[in-house]
Amino acid sequence: MNLHHTSNKFKLFEPEVSLTNKLKHLRNVLEAFPLEIDREDTEMYLHSLIKLVAYAKLFSHEDPLPLAAAHLALGLVYVVKKSYWKQGEHHSSEAVVHAENVLTSKEQINTLIESYYLMGFCRLKLGKTGEALEATTAARNCIEELGYLGHKPNCPDLEYKIAVLAAWCSPSRLQLLQESLECQGPPDKNAYIHLMIAQYYRDNKNINDALKSAKQALNLANQFEDVAMQADATRYLAECYIESPGHGCVEEGLLLFRKSIALYTTHFSGLDLSTLSTNDLLINALIKQEMYDEAVEELKAVKEAKILKFGEFSKQMADFYKQLGSLYLIQSRTKEALSVFKSSLSILNVIQTKPNSVTTSIRNTIKSLEANKTEKPAFKLYSKVS
Repeated sequence: MNLHHTSNKFKLFEPEVSLTNKLKHLRNVLEAFPLEIDREDTEMYLHSLIKLVAYAKLFSHEDPLPLAAAHLALGLVYVVKKSYWKQGEHHSSEAVVHAENVLTSKEQINTLIESYYLMGFCRLKLGKTGEALEATTAARNCIEELGYLGHKPNCPDLEYKIAVLAAWCSPSRLQLLQESLECQGPPDKNAYIHLMIAQYYRDNKNINDALKSAKQALNLANQFEDVAMQADATRYLAECYIESPGHGCVEEGLLLFRKSIALYTTHFSGLDLSTLSTNDLLINALIKQEMYDEAVEELKAVKEAKILKFGEFSKQMADFYKQLGSLYLIQSRTKEALSVFKSSLSILNVIQTKPNSVTTSIRNTIKSLEANKTEKPAFKLYSKVS
């Protein structure tokens, strides 16, 4: 969301506006939020939503729905834009608490359904499968309640998404996902189900079936020319190939990672989390194959994008410098390794309140290098992006 072009919507913070107008205006703003996410303006967007939550609290005794909607919007941005599952779970839980107080309209029940769905999604990401299933069950109960009122969820795909999430959380998830495919739904939705089935096979070390399902997902994505889905399926297929022991699979995986990065960059941007995370997967795959020269070049190529996305003094940049330092050590580029390890440590000293095992390891590596001791520290400490 570009606030520079929508500043008129934020006049609700001015004290001369009446309470009735403030509540009405706040609802209008909240309804617009999900449609105005700007992928390059996340921090400003988050800051504005945090202000909205604080503002809505002042009037929640009059109408708790704006506060529920504000928490839901904030949770969605944390999840979609930053992959912060804990914050997403927290704000969706808050949204549920406030939305449950006012179950008298379609609008209120829809807010509750979306909040339960986000809560279930975050809990699944956090490994809380049982609690995720509880949240999706609650969402489905709310959909039934809407049906009693003669309504449908606001989002046409929401009921479908909740059903698939519930299937994933179920102990019988493979069977339920396969049954979903038999319903012959739209190709874009079936593509994602094939990816979920592929994930199930990967979790159970069945890489051959995972490859088959990932290829089916990519074939469907190519049929309806959804670039985002093509990028997701291509990346997932690349991960499967990298894990496959077959001849030529690694080369195919690396090729597909690069293709996926190009698709994400075209559809989103080079600063999008999907693009940057796929770059990380490519770099880690190169490291695993001991292709260190290529890994260094790929890592250096994303430096500016990461600085623009996360800021110079961020955990992501500290991880970047320590990974680059470990690669320089393997290449016996000791002077360059010392320089980037110092960069990593200087960032950690700023952003952390107290040292931890990572800071201690980097500090010890720096001391060793400065003392001209060339033993390579354990590479496993630095080989992957955290």
